[in-house]
Amino acid sequence: MQFYNFLYQHGHIAFSQYIYRIGTYHYNWHPEIEVLLVLQGAVEVCHDNEYTNLGPDDFIILPPQCGHATLALEPDTIAMVLHLHPQMLAQYDKEFRQSSFFLATDEMTRYDSGYDKLRTQLSELMRQLAKHKVDEVTTINVVEEPDIAIEREFLGILHCLIDLLKPVSYMPQGNPVALQQAATFEKMITYIDQHYKEPLTLGEIADIGGYTESYASQFFKRQLGISFKAYVLRMRLREAAVQLVNTKQQIVDIANECGFSDVKVFNTAFRKHFHTTPTEYRQVAGKVERHTMMDNWKEYIAVDDAGINERLETYRKNTTENEATPTDKGAHPMSESSSADAELVAAREQLRLALATLDEILDK
Repeated sequence: MQFYNFLYQHGHIAFSQYIYRIGTYHYNWHPEIEVLLVLQGAVEVCHDNEYTNLGPDDFIILPPQCGHATLALEPDTIAMVLHLHPQMLAQYDKEFRQSSFFLATDEMTRYDSGYDKLRTQLSELMRQLAKHKVDEVTTINVVEEPDIAIEREFLGILHCLIDLLKPVSYMPQGNPVALQQAATFEKMITYIDQHYKEPLTLGEIADIGGYTESYASQFFKRQLGISFKAYVLRMRLREAAVQLVNTKQQIVDIANECGFSDVKVFNTAFRKHFHTTPTEYRQVAGKVERHTMMDNWKEYIAVDDAGINERLETYRKNTTENEATPTDKGAHPMSESSSADAELVAAREQLRLALATLDEILDK
């Protein structure tokens, strides 16, 4: 059986794309840009001193080395993710070499034409990747032979991302002090990941970072947007939710195993975060049947999943009345007279030529 977890590597083009059920709550960061599209369910993403709530069809686009943790707020919450190195964008727009950014949709921007187009392109890219069949179950499907259709879709996505990200206010990338702080925070998070089911104190975490408790508390909030206590609670709740779905253990035993002092405290916290009781959550999740594969904190969805494939097909058919011009309703306004827009026009032209070349090859 094949699962939606692909790595494409050929020439100067390299990226990964996958579809997974959001399960374990785990703080992480990586050198790639992350584009996350919620296919179904509801998500809380903690990042950079704040948190963002997302629903179906919402995007969040995170810059490289942006620490983040994702919590599913509903059972069977599923997302599609694209990881690409910033150099992929920097070769068309030098801004991406020195700057960071952040972008997320909400009820006002969710169906803007640019995001409609990106949903369509990501779905088509995944369809092309899934054509590469494997003979056995692997944790990741590596595509190394050249595929013009895949590269054409990927270049189209670059074009779309440049259009979407260009109007965002850029921020300087991390300095040496910030990088050192990130390394320290990684040690603190690693310790929590290994011990969150046990009684944990802020003092323990402060000692690992070499900080006072007061500074450690502020530092944690500044890095992730939530407190140390709130992060540990989310770790425990997410693990409990996974056990509710995947085991037949009694709720009181799950509560104890996941680090809660008693089942009453667990029930109160669970209802507050998931807006349902543990029993109701288990009943709803139990009705969902999916083939999945767990690997490295992620639960990947099978390529033959009918419900997810129907969702992707809906996106692909939405090639839109909205072939957006920059002045269309919902599109990001950009002045053609600015120097920044001159760079954007040049980047678009490079991508347009690359896409045209691939079209010519495909038509032969």
